[in-house]
Amino acid sequence: MNETTTGQCLCGASSFSVTEPHKFAIQCYCRDCQHVSGGGHLPQIGVARAAFSSAGPVKTYTQKSDAGSDLFFSFCAECGSPLFKATSKAADLVFVYPGALSHPPEVDFGNHVFESSRQPWDKG
Repeated sequence: MNETTTGQCLCGASSFSVTEPHKFAIQCYCRDCQHVSGGGHLPQIGVARAAFSSAGPVKTYTQKSDAGSDLFFSFCAECGSPLFKATSKAADLVFVYPGALSHPPEVDFGNHVFESSRQPWDKG
């Protein structure tokens, strides 16, 4: 993600763009991310909030994390596709979901977090 990167939902009604390189990439195994992804983990790319913008009908669901911070999961309000999330713990970041990117970059997702919640069937 070195130039403007764009993403959108399945139906195309909601989109986002990022104008700076990403800061890091993770594979998150927490239960919240399992619910969002419908799988065992959720890959995410951390970007600066100042370089992020979204357009279209986005619905945000707020959830309290096990650690006590607020999590803000954002989905297309039309088709329900997961797009990005934010957390009060890192207010200067947005975590975009690479599956929503128009051209997913080759990124190292070697940083695994919340592995204590990893499902035994997820070899992710």
